[in-house]
Amino acid sequence: MQPDEAIELAERSFDLSFSQEQVVRLQEYVDLLNNWSARVRLISRNDRNFIWERHILDCLSLVPHLPMDGPLLDLGSGAGLPGIVIKIMRSDLDVYLLESARMKALFLQETITALGLQNTSAIRSRAENLIGDSLLSGRFLICTARAVARLPQLWNWVEPFLAPRGVLISMKGPDALSEFTNGVPHGIYATETTLTLPFMERKRSFVFLKRR
Repeated sequence: MQPDEAIELAERSFDLSFSQEQVVRLQEYVDLLNNWSARVRLISRNDRNFIWERHILDCLSLVPHLPMDGPLLDLGSGAGLPGIVIKIMRSDLDVYLLESARMKALFLQETITALGLQNTSAIRSRAENLIGDSLLSGRFLICTARAVARLPQLWNWVEPFLAPRGVLISMKGPDALSEFTNGVPHGIYATETTLTLPFMERKRSFVFLKRR
């Protein structure tokens, strides 16, 4: 898929609008993903010719569902999906990209610099090692995660970083709440929104978790 096709599809499918600067940054980001993927496993080999369809458009589908306020923590950010895409589309948000793998964290830092993303930080660490950190604990109004862990484990990692009215948004497949095998715990308010990604005819669910 060509970039202009992907942008047009995102505008039509997700009711998004793009500035020229956003389009340029998304293309530069895809170029960085391609260049680095030759030496670092950022995305699977089978996906390298389908970055717009399988990754960029997928992450763009999340943007309309984001709350208006931040800051935002992208847990297990990997190649910056969805954190970098969100930052390009929502420059108003302070974005923190949490990634434990050294080379992926280096990629995130280079991407931040190359794209000139302001108020964006890459943190190389595991979430469980930062619990109790005075600069991060209880700070975030939004936490995002894409293909990181099952919901019970993910909530345990994220909950210490959420502000009192903060929300975790996890990108999952359909019927993701069934990952709570004994039902959603009483202290968690959970909702799930599912849509069909038009370019892949694949279901995508967004699970929203917050404290009751």
